Amino acid sequence: MRSQPEPFPDVDLTPAIGLFLITEDGLGVASCVAEILQQNGAQTSIISTPKLQQPERLVELVKTPVKGIVHLAPLVPLSLPENLSDWQKHTQIQAKSLFNLIQIYDTATRILTASLLGGYFGRESSCGPGLPTGGSSNGLLKTLITERQEVAVKAVDFDLTLSPYTIAEHICQELLLPGGRVEVGYPQGRRTVFHTVPAPLSPNNEPTITPSRDWVLLVTGGARGITAEIAKDLASCGLTLIVVGRSPEPSAESPETAGIRDGVELRKKLLQRWRQQGLSATPAQIERQLWAIRRDRAIRRNLGRFRQAGATVEYLQADVRDEAEFGSIINNIYNRYGRLDAVIHGAGIIEDKLIADKTPASFDRVFDTKVDSAFILSRYLRPDSLKLLVFFSSVAGRYGNRGQSDYAAANEVINRLAWYLHRTWQNTKVVAINWGPWDTTGMASAEIKRQFRERGIIPIPLAAGCQFFRDELRCGLSNEVEIIAGEGPWETYEVERAIIKTPTTPIQKVAISNFDNLYILLPSLPQLQPNSTVTLEHTFSATSDPYLLDHSLDGKPVLPATGALEWICEFVQSAWPEWTVCEVRDLRVLQGLVLDNPSANKTVLFKAKASTHADAETLQVTAEIVDARRNIPLYRALAILRPRLEAVSGVELLSLSSGTPLETTVAYRDYLFHGNRFHLITSIECVNDRGIDARVVPSQPSAWLNGKHLDATSSWLFDPGLVDTAPQLAIVWARVQWDTTALPSRFGKVVRGEPIPGNKPLQIQFRVQPISQNPTLVYDAVFLDDTGKVYLVMTDVESTCNAALNRLANQ
Repeated sequence: MRSQPEPFPDVDLTPAIGLFLITEDGLGVASCVAEILQQNGAQTSIISTPKLQQPERLVELVKTPVKGIVHLAPLVPLSLPENLSDWQKHTQIQAKSLFNLIQIYDTATRILTASLLGGYFGRESSCGPGLPTGGSSNGLLKTLITERQEVAVKAVDFDLTLSPYTIAEHICQELLLPGGRVEVGYPQGRRTVFHTVPAPLSPNNEPTITPSRDWVLLVTGGARGITAEIAKDLASCGLTLIVVGRSPEPSAESPETAGIRDGVELRKKLLQRWRQQGLSATPAQIERQLWAIRRDRAIRRNLGRFRQAGATVEYLQADVRDEAEFGSIINNIYNRYGRLDAVIHGAGIIEDKLIADKTPASFDRVFDTKVDSAFILSRYLRPDSLKLLVFFSSVAGRYGNRGQSDYAAANEVINRLAWYLHRTWQNTKVVAINWGPWDTTGMASAEIKRQFRERGIIPIPLAAGCQFFRDELRCGLSNEVEIIAGEGPWETYEVERAIIKTPTTPIQKVAISNFDNLYILLPSLPQLQPNSTVTLEHTFSATSDPYLLDHSLDGKPVLPATGALEWICEFVQSAWPEWTVCEVRDLRVLQGLVLDNPSANKTVLFKAKASTHADAETLQVTAEIVDARRNIPLYRALAILRPRLEAVSGVELLSLSSGTPLETTVAYRDYLFHGNRFHLITSIECVNDRGIDARVVPSQPSAWLNGKHLDATSSWLFDPGLVDTAPQLAIVWARVQWDTTALPSRFGKVVRGEPIPGNKPLQIQFRVQPISQNPTLVYDAVFLDDTGKVYLVMTDVESTCNAALNRLANQ
């Protein structure tokens, strides 16, 4: 990494119109930033530090959309804490609170963070008085822009040579710049950017570190993954190897499964074991058991390899986030061996999710596993005798990686901590290796490796990675602390992201003459808002939406979940017409849309936003239907769009070998409350305790809407009447089996294949999942023709059962 002065770009800055949230700092910069932004027409709100410590309080701050976030919490002089609790307080304020703010205020299109690491982000020969935690924003923001391309982000670093007002001026300039490098420093007030440069090792370098037989080596996370491969390499010199892992050292595997390597066979064996015990297992339980077997196998295999290579091996179980537990292990090593020569810190977990979908608890687990454990090492290791400390970091932090905001933020803290320890531990070689993906099974998922390959990043072969580590140990220069391992267009990638650009609009106009035939339910085209959210207002009534009269509960018309599904899909499809809505995930009935009586009406606001371009073949859009008066979400879903519809494949449902038929007239008279528009089940051929086989027909848009300007070319995206036959069968099944009524609360996934011909009868296979237990019914449903061609698949549909609702059938 090389720093280079760079002047401020000569561009017109965007006016600061809108609301900006500013977090408090330790230098008084926040009030100066607020003053400058207000002079440029912005509104500002300063967030106090105590609120950053309590994320649940952040949502109390403002009710209006936020244009920008200025995160100044790391801009405070602090010494490295002495204990973990103080460290965790600072990681929450300086690192995690930024994640909280980004999640809560997802309308923000400009985000800047400022730190006090000397203007070089802790690099070079001097460091500012800020904590390494201030560097976390680099990884978090670089990940954010891989998920939300419309957001402009900046991470800016300062020293103490500038006045608070001058720092604020630089911050506002960077904040309002529509593009440029993410990472900008101001050492001594000089604007500086950073470049990734090659740093080849010289074969003539004098060896700096040579492991020997008398070494005591501590490895965290060393029982599996790339850390295990590196440890095996070092074990060959006969040293004492102490491995710390989260899992207990596994005992011998059960003879039942020991010889089985095929995953399908293992699953069958595990399922058989559950059944022999008189129990039923969910797929998730089976997968957890399978994962545990593979984990234990890897630990046994690697510990055996270490011993076989010649090392004296000791395995210790510990939660490396626990100061008492992990600190005690380190102290005991010194007590027992009198020394600790080297440490390789490879502990870490990943729980990949987009920022929009990531829970704070998951962020904490990933972040703390790397960051808190590294801090504990910094407090308990004895640098006067320690020869080597290696942090295993990742290019995901250095350059960002979609779905890895927590992992990226954590690794950037590790990189900054490595520089801090390098300066303060004179007798220890400290290095943070930012590994690219390894080209080996289990070390990076196929999806992660695919993302990297698309960016021109070549996965590291196993032998090459081990050789890289050996060479770095032997010949790496002591002042090369933060290094990249792996082949990729690192600098090109940074340059491309630094282009000054403006966001593109997702809306493409559709010819109004063809609008009604393309979108049956929509009253008009949606509108693109300045914050990139797409909106549409509609007032539901029996006049505009007559089908509601055929779906009434206790005399109150209710929008069925399948109706919400079609509304959301038409709304999203019209906003992004160059894509095709192929599936919907996690559609939830939150409050539901209910009219007080048949003559009432209710106005709602449809809202949608593209959360990420997963790749060239997928667009994900979050959408919701909101009560316009109360601003309460009624339904929410994630729409998956692709360039075209694709055939549905890989669908397997258990056949019903026995059961009894049921007259549809009986079902609609005695069990169901639906009116004529929803009477689309033509026969119920088989009902038993595992499901139902039935025959159904599509609904007709003209009948659904009393002929609203529709012609023969009009067709549904997800036929709401046809899809509703699955929840209807759920009610029938629940009445027959449990004598209760089941109403849908969540659709896990609904996938459509080719368009359904408007008059083609279909089969429906309705199957109850084993995890179902009154009052929760979970089921799958497949719609197919007599040739076996699948048109529609519903999985993980949840319904809530209530016997009191049995009265609805007698309305």
